[in-house]
Amino acid sequence: MPSTQLFGEPQVATRAQEIRSFIIENLASHPKDIVATTAQSFEVTRMTVHRHLNRLLKDKKIVKTGTTKGASYFLKTSLDKTLIFQIAPETKADAVWGEFMQDSFSRLPQAVQEICRYGFLEIFNNACRYSGGKGIVVKTVWKKDSLELSVIDDGEGVFQNVQKALGLDDIRESVLRLAKGNFSTQPKEHSGRGLFLVARLFDVFGLFSGGLFYCKDNLGDDWYLEKTKTAKSKGTRVSMAIRFDCRRTLQQVLTKYASKPDGPDAIDNTEILIKLSQMEDEPYISRVQARRVLAGAEKFSRVVLDFQNVPTVGQAFVEEVFREFPARHPDVALETTHTNEDVRFMIENSLST
Repeated sequence: MPSTQLFGEPQVATRAQEIRSFIIENLASHPKDIVATTAQSFEVTRMTVHRHLNRLLKDKKIVKTGTTKGASYFLKTSLDKTLIFQIAPETKADAVWGEFMQDSFSRLPQAVQEICRYGFLEIFNNACRYSGGKGIVVKTVWKKDSLELSVIDDGEGVFQNVQKALGLDDIRESVLRLAKGNFSTQPKEHSGRGLFLVARLFDVFGLFSGGLFYCKDNLGDDWYLEKTKTAKSKGTRVSMAIRFDCRRTLQQVLTKYASKPDGPDAIDNTEILIKLSQMEDEPYISRVQARRVLAGAEKFSRVVLDFQNVPTVGQAFVEEVFREFPARHPDVALETTHTNEDVRFMIENSLST
């Protein structure tokens, strides 16, 4: 006669399999409360559920972020994720990518993978080292033909950081300085080229901080800056969107802006969005405004001045930009783009006198 032990073993094994199967099937809809949901469904203790979760973690079928009450669980193969990390010396961007992101992104074309990896590593590393925050949230949202990758920290805020470092009166000037590139609040540690390049690698790049939203649309060759309703919110959110069929490559963008694409050096070429320098509805007529536009431009060898949505400019503005600045910095080549007829006339007229 078979022993009761032999009858019991398959039942125990089946019970464990049922619990783990339930966890896997319901994890996507219950990433934060899977322990309570499973315990209630099977009338077992939370400790029992944690034991099964640990087994699934050991088997690398699921991943975990956060600790204790803030823990979230996801399938290793899940595409849409919300991952939580503490900012600590042991939190490394490349390790996070390898453990939590790489499997999902490996299904993408190689060029898109490289852009996503570069963008993630740059932004996550910046948040860890320079945000002054305690935690980082990483979100991925996958659609039929594109994805959005966001990195959110609870630090001081990137625009506030720049405003404080430079003693700027208006926080909007911080956007202009960052958009130019080659700027860092800690220049001894890094050149500041990472954020500049990431903004040009993805199809759409968005930066939320200090009640401002700066967006660079590389598909439409457009950009905009607007105020948000969260002026008092802490931290920075960087959102990066890209299509799966994106033709842009990391090497193309690096080569376009940096003389040493494979090195950590600063970038050589930049574009300056003139419209970003405008405070309220002020016209572009003064030398003070021109100096605001060109602040930091001496760090580059080539500067393209983008006059998109700029209706006209004054003589003093033009003379400061196209006469005085080149005289002080003859090694910097200035070019223009998106100039309308009025702007072209003022530039040509001022330079001909």
